[in-house]
Amino acid sequence: MKTKWMLAACALGVVALMGGYELAAQNTTATPYNTVTTITPAAGAPEVTETATVDLPPLEGFAGKFLASHFAQTAYDWETASDYLGQVITHDPENFDLIKRAMVLAMGTGDSVTAAKWAQELLKAEPENGFAHLIVAVDALARKDNDAARIAMEKMPEGDMTSFAKPLLLGWAEAGRGTLEISGLAQVPMHLYHGALMALMLDNKTQARLFTEQIMQVKGLTQGEAMRVADMLAALGDKDKALGLYQGLKLQEGASHDVIDKKISAVEKGDEAIMKATIPPMQVTTVQQGAALALYDMASILYQEESDSSTKLFAQMALAVDPDLIDARLLLAETLVRNDRLDEAIALLKTVPATYPSFMETQRHAAELLAEAGRQDEALQMMNGLYEQHGDIESLIRVGDIYRHAEDYNAALKAYNRAAKAIGKDVPEEYWHLLYARGMVHEREGHWKEAVADLTAAVEYRPNHPYLLNYLGYGWADKGENLEKSLELIRRAVALRPMDGYITDSLGWVLYRMQKFEEAVPHLERAVELLPYDSTINDHLGDAYWQVGRRLEARFQWRRAINSSEDAEVSAVIAAKLKDGPPAVEPVRAVADSGKVQADDAPATKKE
Repeated sequence: MKTKWMLAACALGVVALMGGYELAAQNTTATPYNTVTTITPAAGAPEVTETATVDLPPLEGFAGKFLASHFAQTAYDWETASDYLGQVITHDPENFDLIKRAMVLAMGTGDSVTAAKWAQELLKAEPENGFAHLIVAVDALARKDNDAARIAMEKMPEGDMTSFAKPLLLGWAEAGRGTLEISGLAQVPMHLYHGALMALMLDNKTQARLFTEQIMQVKGLTQGEAMRVADMLAALGDKDKALGLYQGLKLQEGASHDVIDKKISAVEKGDEAIMKATIPPMQVTTVQQGAALALYDMASILYQEESDSSTKLFAQMALAVDPDLIDARLLLAETLVRNDRLDEAIALLKTVPATYPSFMETQRHAAELLAEAGRQDEALQMMNGLYEQHGDIESLIRVGDIYRHAEDYNAALKAYNRAAKAIGKDVPEEYWHLLYARGMVHEREGHWKEAVADLTAAVEYRPNHPYLLNYLGYGWADKGENLEKSLELIRRAVALRPMDGYITDSLGWVLYRMQKFEEAVPHLERAVELLPYDSTINDHLGDAYWQVGRRLEARFQWRRAINSSEDAEVSAVIAAKLKDGPPAVEPVRAVADSGKVQADDAPATKKE
């Protein structure tokens, strides 16, 4: 709980330090722009959602340029906003509200030099502005002036953000002088990890090991924190403990098998060069690398809090201090994706070097974003290129996924078969998701026998994957086959995902198909509670109500289904029930699908 509290305090502290910047009408007669909207600081102000870069009309004069800057910022085009604001300040160089905003915008665009210039100006009026001191320290670190950075950090006022950031950056600045300064570090995983990194860089393995042991005693470590513990153990030479942790992490949902396998291989071989290229703690050999990592960690916290503007600021700080910190680039890319700036995100992902441990994952992600942006041909070319250049079978599988999401099932099947052929005779557990995806495509193409073969093989590898269980179970029920087994699979799926309306509907509908109408009703009612505007689920409940004699309620559900339907043919079928009741029970398509199937076993809820 202490860790979570400090993370939340950190996020709130960032908003307070950067001023919040809430859009508000300012009532003043002292300035020539009293009739326009200005930016006033307000702690806790909401984040501005990112959109595409805007084309602004030519605007002249003070007010026009101020409005242009304001408009660009609301559109999250920080580069344009910063440029216009710089022009505005030439007309009012003593306006510290404008200077504060200019400082933030400059840092958000990655211009730490200009940001530091504005910060120095701001500190003349607000000597206790912690964010300004932080930017001055970042600029000093970027110039490798560790002493100046230390002095700037020491001037930061006390507060939630200071208590989290100050010990980290001060510690790294002191490490540059050969001193292990750990007195300000808190007993939270991030501080302890950086303490271990500082000690490791100073060749104090005893202290590094002590910090690592303290992290292991913290309850509720995240997957990322546990990975860092394993990395540190590997760096300290605790081979068996590190390998044990890596193997355990591979079993967790969402684990990156590519990265973990590379780390396991490096530790087993024990080659110093390979270890250094693969194990992150061994790569931190300078103050700049350590301080940048600390800033990146702060950005990661803010990203988790969905504070995207603040995430951008701290990620840019990290890159200012260490331009080679690839993780910071990736975090910026994810922030851009979350705000629908896909082209910029793709461009960032393409800058990742082939030596980066997650290179293949990042490039596959870039290709998927191309597809999401409607550039399918480019996406397919990129995925196929990854296979041809690097022999990456996962990229072939993703080619099939792109076709499947475009509902080109024939092309998807060819891609999946090509991937299976590249793997060899039997598809191993590592590629269980290929079986799942190909099984779905076989089902869509009417190859039910082949679909069952793939789906049952996938279930052998992932017996507790709710969407896989639901897909196979519903498929059997849809065909009137293996109804008892179908019911068993779907009951398991519901137990694993009790809040999933589609899976709950599947259970009710299978019971309906088995003529267990009374038993089906409560499950279908629950499904409607979870997804009240889904046409198919309301239709199912209407049918069940009719079968148990609740005719008035049945018609009510059918009317709801019609109102929610976007398919005229489906609406016509349901409308006929209002007059004559439901026809004989006919097989229907499953209403739930797995969406994108990934190797990381992450559940998806996209309905195809």
